[in-house]
Amino acid sequence: MLALGTAVLYGWLRTYAPLSVVGSGGFAPGPGLAADIEPVTGSGGKPVFIPVYRKERPFDTAFTLHNTGRFAVTVTGLASSPADSALAPTALLATDSSTASADPSHLHAFTRLRLDAGDTAIVVVRWGLDCARATGEASADGVLLRYDYLSLFTRTERVRLPFAVTLRCSG
Repeated sequence: MLALGTAVLYGWLRTYAPLSVVGSGGFAPGPGLAADIEPVTGSGGKPVFIPVYRKERPFDTAFTLHNTGRFAVTVTGLASSPADSALAPTALLATDSSTASADPSHLHAFTRLRLDAGDTAIVVVRWGLDCARATGEASADGVLLRYDYLSLFTRTERVRLPFAVTLRCSG
């Protein structure tokens, strides 16, 4: 019976997914993105950021990450995205801003982020654009984050963002 209980607990701990994003007011676009984009048809009620495509020019979005779980987690960075995507997160950045902001003067290199149970922190995702790989339109409303917990487990979790990003390529 003890072995069964241990196996169930271990299985639950391996699928532990405590990360979420604070929705209302817990996100912001970086420079070059309109701040007051209204939800569009088909967006599920989410605001949509539509960056202006400029070759080799990424853009940033900030959001408030929340640990809804019972254990502390250490976010170690982004999980790798498909190499053939026209729109993909390319870097995770830290900010010293006290509100969700992707202002370049507040951004810093991301190393590791420890979130105790119930903690929140603002993080910034840098998005890469590549219209050469696009077939008309590409969009994303989540990021894959890597994290460690309980000194035993490393997981990748898809965190749904309270906004969507859409890249429209023409020609």
